[in-house]
Amino acid sequence: MKTHILFFSFFLFLQSVGQTDFQKLQQEYISRKPFLDTMHAYPAVPFDSIKVLSKEGIPISFWWMPQDKSRGKPGNKTKGTILLVHGFMMNKSHMLSRAKIYYDFGYNVILMDLRARGQSGGSTTTSGPEISWDVIAVMDYYENKLKDNGPLVLAGYSHGGRAVVFAAEKKPQNVKAVILESIPYSLTESFKRTYKMNPPPIPEGNISEAFRTIANIPILLMTGENDMAIIPEEAALIKESNKNSASRFIMIKGAGHDLSGEKYRQVYGEAIKSFLVALK
Repeated sequence: MKTHILFFSFFLFLQSVGQTDFQKLQQEYISRKPFLDTMHAYPAVPFDSIKVLSKEGIPISFWWMPQDKSRGKPGNKTKGTILLVHGFMMNKSHMLSRAKIYYDFGYNVILMDLRARGQSGGSTTTSGPEISWDVIAVMDYYENKLKDNGPLVLAGYSHGGRAVVFAAEKKPQNVKAVILESIPYSLTESFKRTYKMNPPPIPEGNISEAFRTIANIPILLMTGENDMAIIPEEAALIKESNKNSASRFIMIKGAGHDLSGEKYRQVYGEAIKSFLVALK
C-alpha cells in the first residue's frame, strides 16, 4: 500500500478545486477512520492483547505473540522479539503475514496499532516524529515487563519505518537492530517525484539526523526498484550514515512499495532471515 501516495491524493484534490482549505483536508485525512478500526484477522498462534499509555496519555494497543506462552514468564530466554509497526492507512492486523515470517523463524512478535488506528486511542495521527512516542510506550512496557524474552528488534513498513527510526533515535540503548521496508525518506521529495509539483509544508521531522544518531545500530533496509517513496540516492544516504558492519541494504528488482507480496516474498523473507542470523 502506498501510504504516502494516499496522503498526497489530497494535494491533487486541492489543485482541482482551487481555493479549498488545505488544513481542513489534511485534518480529515489524518483523523480516525472507522474502517481502520476493524481487525481483518487475528494471530493464528497464542497471543495476549495489551494496552499501554503513551506519554501523551493515548492508549496504545498491541498483540504479544511469544513463541511459547510459558516463555512470557520471567526467567525464560528466547532469541529475541520483533516489534513490528504498520504503514499509514493500516492497522496491526494488516501486518500478520509479515509477522509470520519472524514468528516462524523463532522470534517473539509484537504487533502494535499506532494512534488513531486499529484498537489504539487518539483522534488523529501524524506523519511527523511524534508518532515515535507510540512505539516508545510499547518499548518501555517490553523493557519493564518482558525483557527476559531477549533483545528487541524494531521493524517498520513505510510510515511505520519512520516511526521506528524516530523511536530508535530516542532510545538507541534499547534497540538491537532496525529492519525497514520501503521507508519514505523525504515525504516532500517523494511528492515532487510523484506529482511533479511542490507541496505545502509537510510535518515529517529530520530523519537524516535520526539516522545519524542510530549510526552504530545494525540496519536492514529493503527497497523496491520501482518505489518512489525512497529512491537509490536516498537509500545511499542512509547507507553512508550507518557505521555498523552488520547492516545490509537491499533493493529488490522490479518491486514497488510493498515487498512482502507473493511475487517477492521468498527474497524478502530470505533477506530478513540472513540479516537476523548475522546479528548473532
